[in-house]
Amino acid sequence: MAARPRIRKRAHYPPNLHEPRPGYFTWRDPRDGKTHIIGRVTAAEAIHEAQQANLVAERGIARKSLAERLESGRETVSDLLDKMPTEGLKANTLKARADYDRTIKAEIGSILCEDLTTKHIADMLEGIKARGKNRWAQAIRSRIFAACTKGVALGWMQTNPAAVTEKVKVKVKRQRLSMEQFQKILDKAPEVAAWLPNAMLLALITGQDRSTIAGLQRSNVVGDYLVLQRSKTDVVIEIPLALRMDAIGLSLADVIAKCKTTGVVSKHLIHHIRPYTGAPSGAPVDLDTISKSFAKARVLAGLVGDTAPTFHELRSLAKRTYMEQTGVDTKALLGHQSDQTADIYANPRGIAPIRVKVAHG
Repeated sequence: MAARPRIRKRAHYPPNLHEPRPGYFTWRDPRDGKTHIIGRVTAAEAIHEAQQANLVAERGIARKSLAERLESGRETVSDLLDKMPTEGLKANTLKARADYDRTIKAEIGSILCEDLTTKHIADMLEGIKARGKNRWAQAIRSRIFAACTKGVALGWMQTNPAAVTEKVKVKVKRQRLSMEQFQKILDKAPEVAAWLPNAMLLALITGQDRSTIAGLQRSNVVGDYLVLQRSKTDVVIEIPLALRMDAIGLSLADVIAKCKTTGVVSKHLIHHIRPYTGAPSGAPVDLDTISKSFAKARVLAGLVGDTAPTFHELRSLAKRTYMEQTGVDTKALLGHQSDQTADIYANPRGIAPIRVKVAHG
């Protein structure tokens, strides 16, 4: 269809100058199609304004050869994920991100970065959530958001299409662990593994996670302190050996003494007391074995189901128990650097009422 011919009186107007109403002028930017208002001015002034704007626009339009246009802009989402930084990251972090990347590549990896839209990402996330994997969808959204931010920095994308996707809400289903339940599991622990009671007591009294507990050695005892470095955050914590948990009637020194008097020579506080699937006596216990052994003892104690508490819940139980006891800086003990994270572990998630404390003066 042929273009509409210009009105005779506007035939001398420069390109992109328009007069939608008599005496009212606008200019359309050829680079992005946006219309800019010139306003009510004389025709001569409008022509001058448009000519100057056309010069600016012409200088701003990139001039690329055909070969350059064919070679540029061919980067895919898979290429972008391969550009994500890995230096300085821990092995577990790298493994987790590799798993995220495999999922993203399978879903949208072949799409060109410049063609990636919010709908592509939203459809991927909705598909994951439809399979009941909200936690996974949350992690995938975080990863693709970071990747698109990198894409913008590289010049492969104009904007971050993940930024406006809906945040994935995850309701934690895992139950908190009560002291009564802990005692029941502790009673059954020797039936599963001789080292398990020591691991449980050490985790409870120090408030540390399984990877930190698994890595503790005799050499971590320095003078009157247990000096440890959290494996997840690298935060260094000094815990007095005199720290006592009244609820179990033991101090940290008492628990460490139990770990050292197993009859097996080992530099590790938590170690196999008998050979176990290729691991000799005295060898450290790996993380998977800690989790599975705790789960077995928990089942023996009658705590079953998909929402049953895991070994990690000992951290929350430690914090809540010390808060009830008072006098212990639980934020420092657990190695939390923000009040928000500390409050998460203090939340009993309904297994106990929130007690109102009144200071008597």
